[in-house]
Amino acid sequence: MAAWWCGRVITLFLCVHLTVGQIPNVSIHAYKPKGFSVSIPDGQNIGLFAFHGNINRGINKNDVGTIAGEVLKAKNGMWIYEDPELELKVGDVIHYYVFVSINSKGYLKDNLSFTVTKLEDRSSVTGPIRPGTVLPEDCKPTRTKVRGGFACAGQTLFEDNFDMLDESVWQIEQYIPNTHPEYPFVSYQHLATDQTVTTAGGTLRITPKLQQDLPGFTNETILSGTLNLFSGCTSSADSCLIQVDGADILPPVASGRITSKTFAFTYGKVYVRAKLPQGDWLYPEILLEPFLHKYGSLHYSSGVIKIATARGNRQLYYGPNDYSNKVLYGGPIMDLACRETLLSTKLRRDGSAWGDDFHLYSLEWTPEHIVLMVDDEEWARVEPTASGLRGQFPASCRQLPQMLLRAGTSMAPFDDYFYLTLGVAAGSITEFPDGSVTVGDRIKPWRNSARKAMLNFWQDTNSWLPTWLLSRLEVDYVKVVAL
Repeated sequence: MAAWWCGRVITLFLCVHLTVGQIPNVSIHAYKPKGFSVSIPDGQNIGLFAFHGNINRGINKNDVGTIAGEVLKAKNGMWIYEDPELELKVGDVIHYYVFVSINSKGYLKDNLSFTVTKLEDRSSVTGPIRPGTVLPEDCKPTRTKVRGGFACAGQTLFEDNFDMLDESVWQIEQYIPNTHPEYPFVSYQHLATDQTVTTAGGTLRITPKLQQDLPGFTNETILSGTLNLFSGCTSSADSCLIQVDGADILPPVASGRITSKTFAFTYGKVYVRAKLPQGDWLYPEILLEPFLHKYGSLHYSSGVIKIATARGNRQLYYGPNDYSNKVLYGGPIMDLACRETLLSTKLRRDGSAWGDDFHLYSLEWTPEHIVLMVDDEEWARVEPTASGLRGQFPASCRQLPQMLLRAGTSMAPFDDYFYLTLGVAAGSITEFPDGSVTVGDRIKPWRNSARKAMLNFWQDTNSWLPTWLLSRLEVDYVKVVAL
C-alpha cells in the first residue's frame, strides 16, 4: 500500500502504474489572458481524479505540484480541474502526473508533459468550461471569483433548494470544535440514525440533541466517558476524540453543521431564506468561512462573516441591553479580542422574534464593502478606511496579523476564497454575556472564562431544555450570485 498526496487529503490506495487505456486521455487547455483546465472523460467506477504539475521544471510522482487539484465528482460526463487565475505563456512546459481511483484502486500516470503552443479563447473550447456550467455567449466580466471555475456578471453560481441533501455539494461535519474561538458546547455529528441534519418538504433542518440521549450514552458518560468521532471525522485528529478529564466533560449537545467546501468564491451576493432556532442558549451559524486561511488560523485571523444570527432565548437582558431572539446580529469578525468591532445589530420592534418565521437574509460582498440585508432591507454596512479594514480597529487589538493584512487589499482578510457554513451551536464563551438574565430571572449558568463553563451549562439542563421546542435551524434555500 502507498499513500499519495492528492490536494487537500491523503488518499490511501493500492497504487499501480498504468497499462494503456486504464486512464482516459488527458485534455489540457491554456486560456487568454489567464486560466487553465485539465480534464478526463468520465469512466465506469472512477471515484477521484487528481492532477499535479510544475511549470518549466520536472516533478516526481511523490511531489505536490505548484499546480495541484483533486476532483471528487464528475459533472456533465467530465472530471475537470480548473485554475482561472493561472497565467501561462506560449512556450511554457507543464510537467505533470495524474492519479485516478477506479474501484477503490489507485492508478498513477507520470512522466507526462504539456507544451503551451497557443492561448485559447474560452469560448472556442468545446465541452464544459466549469463543471455543470456553460457560460453564456454574452458573458460579462465580474469581480467575483470562483475557485476552480469562471463566473459572469449576475450569474447564479450556487443554488440549493434542499429537495434532498446532496453530499457531493455539502459536507456534513463530524468533529469536536475544541479549538474554535467561540468554543461552543457541542459536537457536530453525522449520525446514521436520529440525525442532526435532515431535509423534509424542500427544507434543510439542523436539529441539536442531547448527547446523553443518543445510543451508548447516559448522564454518567457525560461525566466519565469518551466521545469518539474518528469514523467519518472531518477535522484534525485532536478534534475527533475527547475523554472526560475532571471538569472537562463531554460536549453535552450533539448538533449539525454543513459546509460547501466543494464551492468557494471571492465577492458576490449570498441569499439564505431561513427560520432561526429558538431555545435558551442556542444560536445559528449562517456563515462565510475562509477556505485557505491565508492570513492565519488563530483568533479569526483569516476572517469570518456572520450573515445572520440571533440568540435563541425568547427573553435575555444584560442590564438595559436586549440580547434575545428579537435582536439580529452579524457582520465580519477578524480579531477574537475585538470581535464586536465590526458587528451590527437589528432589533425587532413589533414584539415578534426573528425565529418566529422565515426571513430572507442576504449579504453583498464587494472589494469596497460588506452589506447585510434582511427581507431586502439593509441593516449593516462595513467599509474599509484608508488603511483598510484593519484601520477600524484600535491599537489595543493586538491579535491582528498586521504585516499580512498590509500585504492584502483594503478588504483583507476578506479578499480571498470563502465557503458557506450552516449549523446550530449552543453555549460558547463568546455569544452570551456573563450575568445576562433570561425568563424567570434566571442568570446565565456559566461564566465565559471559567474552566467549568461547559459543566455548569450542562448542570442547568433541566432549566433550558424545556425551552428547546423550536430548536432547529430551517433553511428554505441558499443562492450565491456573481456581482
